[in-house]
Amino acid sequence: MSLPENIKVALSILILSSVFSAVASADGIVVGLGAEGDTVDGRAYSFFVDVGLRENTWISGAVAVNETKNAVVDLNTKFADLSVDHFFDPIGIRLGGGYWGDKDLLESNDVHASLYLRGKKGSISADFEGRNFDLTLRRDVLAGSRSIDFSAKGYGLTGRLKTSDRTSVYLGGMNYDYSRRIGLQPETDRLRFLAISRISLMNSLIDYRLSGGVEIEFGERRLDFRYSHWKTAVFRGQVDSLGVGWLTPVGNSADVEFRLAVDNSDEFGRATVFSIFLYFYAE
Repeated sequence: MSLPENIKVALSILILSSVFSAVASADGIVVGLGAEGDTVDGRAYSFFVDVGLRENTWISGAVAVNETKNAVVDLNTKFADLSVDHFFDPIGIRLGGGYWGDKDLLESNDVHASLYLRGKKGSISADFEGRNFDLTLRRDVLAGSRSIDFSAKGYGLTGRLKTSDRTSVYLGGMNYDYSRRIGLQPETDRLRFLAISRISLMNSLIDYRLSGGVEIEFGERRLDFRYSHWKTAVFRGQVDSLGVGWLTPVGNSADVEFRLAVDNSDEFGRATVFSIFLYFYAE
């Protein structure tokens, strides 16, 4: 079921207030700001906070807005998420929930959980995600619109291995099982634009996703190369992405990260994505 607009606003406020209320007794804080843009008129803006409640317990909150507006599509999605992470050493657990969507097209209410094992040489995580979608299909002026409710369950694994003092490799994936075949609905052709680029595809109807890469450290700086692959759940189109990122300190308590990626979609061809993220740290 779709959440009313006032509940969505309240959820975002709750996430931010919950995070900031823990700041006074925090055992470490990370604040992040992000902005992304692509060559198919997509834009994304994000704000996220990680707060250490105690040595091995963290609470995380995030809100974001994604916009894709051009001659083909007018999409404006909102995202809010709140999660708690506790590390028992060497096993940890992460639990959370949130909202994503555009009230005029597609929305989802989500829960997610991870059970992970972490050591000096790396980590491995078993991930679960449950999503309840509400899809609004518009026909014409006389017929109006109708809603379709459906759900999805996602299962995945994520791993990271430190291969030397300076290098690490990582690999992750998630596969989703949907309660109904949305692509069989005759009015779903307007969902095709969800595969324009990673910005429009983010948190939408994915059949599966895979990603992997390598990180190289240069003192406090880090260079990484990443490959990602998605398959959409509606039209079964695929998106491949190659990207590179560079993280470097800015002063004594902040980092800046630049990312450049090229996405190649079966549906819409090629798009270039540029991202910048700022991270601020406090004890």
